[in-house]
Amino acid sequence: MTKTVIIGGGISGLAAAYYLQEIAGENADFLLLESSPRLGGKITSDTSDGFLVEGGPDSFLTQKSATLDLCRTLGLGDQLMGSNQTATPSTYICSKGRLHPMPEGMMLMAPTMILPILRSHLISWPGKLRMGMEVFVRPGPKDVDESLAGFVRRRLGSELLDKIAGPLMAGIHAGDPERLSLRSTFPMFADMEQASGSLVRGMMRRKKAQAGKSISAKHPSMFTTLSGGLQQLPDALVRHINPRHLRVNCSVQSLTPEGRQYRLALDNGSSILADNIVFTTPAYVTAAIVQHFDPVLADRLRSIRYVSTATVSLGFRRSDLSCPLNGFGFIVPSGEGRRINACSWSSTKFSHRAPDDCVLMRVFVGGALAEHLAEQDEAALIELARQELREIMGITAIPVLAKAYPWHRSNPQYEVGHRELLAEIDNAADSHPGLYLAGAAYRGSGIPDCIQSGLNTALKITQHDANALHRNESILIPVPVAS
Repeated sequence: MTKTVIIGGGISGLAAAYYLQEIAGENADFLLLESSPRLGGKITSDTSDGFLVEGGPDSFLTQKSATLDLCRTLGLGDQLMGSNQTATPSTYICSKGRLHPMPEGMMLMAPTMILPILRSHLISWPGKLRMGMEVFVRPGPKDVDESLAGFVRRRLGSELLDKIAGPLMAGIHAGDPERLSLRSTFPMFADMEQASGSLVRGMMRRKKAQAGKSISAKHPSMFTTLSGGLQQLPDALVRHINPRHLRVNCSVQSLTPEGRQYRLALDNGSSILADNIVFTTPAYVTAAIVQHFDPVLADRLRSIRYVSTATVSLGFRRSDLSCPLNGFGFIVPSGEGRRINACSWSSTKFSHRAPDDCVLMRVFVGGALAEHLAEQDEAALIELARQELREIMGITAIPVLAKAYPWHRSNPQYEVGHRELLAEIDNAADSHPGLYLAGAAYRGSGIPDCIQSGLNTALKITQHDANALHRNESILIPVPVAS
C-alpha cells in the first residue's frame, strides 16, 4: 500500500510531492502519477537557434512569494530575472487598426494619474468624462459577487471596459469579462471600492503610500521569470524528488473507496491502494475519475468551465522589421474583430530570449470569446498569427522561427458564483476523508497559486497523519507551518 497518491504531474502536483518529501524526509510514502510522458504540465520551454520560447506561461507574479521562495530553496535564485525596464508606455492597445499607447498610470482598470488619461487619444471625451464621474459612484452591495464587466461598467463606464479593462483583465484568465467573477479574479478592486468608496481615490492613496515608504527604494518588477526558461522550475523539482516517487505514462481510470482507503484502477490493469488521494488534475478530469462513487461531487466539478487557448511564437531578424518594439506588446479588444487577443514582444520584455540580431514575439489565440481559433493545427495557428501581425504591425517578413502550442481545455474560468461553487465542492470532498483537491481550478490559477495549493495540501496531509499518530500512540510529530 502507498500512503499518498498524487494524480497529476503539473506544477501543483510536483509542489505537493516536493513538500511531502521535505516534511517527511526519507520516511515519505507517496507516489505521483502523470498520464503524459513529461512532468511540468503547461510549463514548457524550448531553446532553438538562440531563441528561448515559452510554450505556456512565461513569468509569474512577484507579489506572491510562493514561487520566489521555492526557486531560491531549489538553488535557482541566481536565475531569477525581472522584466526589463522600458520607456513608457510599456503596453499598447489596438484600436481602429492602430496601436495606441496605454495611458500612463493605469493599473488594470483604475487610473492613478489624471493628465495621461486626458491626453490620450484612445478614450473619447465622453468616455473620459464618464471615468471622471467614478468618484461619485456609490459602492455596490458588500460581498455580492459581480462580473468583471458589470463592475467596470458601473464604476468607470463602457468605453474603458471595452478598450482597456476588459481585454487586460479578462486576458489574464482567457475569459469573458461578462462572465468572470470579480471576487474570484480581482478581489482587491472589490475591497478597494468598499474601503475607499472609489477606485480612483483608492489607487491614488495606494500610490501615495507606496511612494512615501522610500523614495530611493527600487521597486521589484511585477513579473519575474527564470533566465534559462520557466521549465527550469519543474525540472529542478523533479531532480529533488526521489525518482521512486514519480511515475509517468500512467493514467488513473477510476477511484473506489475501500473502507477508509481508496483503490485506484490504472490504465495498465493494475491497481494501487492508498490512504490519501491528491487530485491536481483539471476539474473535469477529476470528475470523470470520481463519477461512479460520488456523482454529486463530479457534477459540481464539471461546473467549472474550461476554455482552449494557444500561443504562437515567431522569431524575426531585427533588420527585417521597421517597427521599434519599444514596449512589452499590445492587447486587442474583442470589438476590433481580430483573431488574436494580444501579442507580447518577448525579447523586449525579458533578456536572453532571442539572438542579438533577432526579435521574438508571442501571439495569444483563443480563450472564452474565440475558443475555436485555438483548436487549429500548428500550421494554421502560425499562418493566422503571421496574417494578424501583417495587418496590425505591417510585418511582412518571413519568420526565422515559428512554433505553436495549442492548449486544449486548459484554462479554468472563475465565473460569477465561483465562491459558492467552491463551497459546495469543498463540502462534497470533505465527506471523503483523505481526498484532497489542489491546482488551478479552485483558488488561483497562476504559478504561485498552484505552488501554494501544493504546499497547503502537503501540510494538511502531514498534519492529519501527525494527529492520527498522536491519537494512536500519544506522540506528536512536529509539522512545519506555512508562512
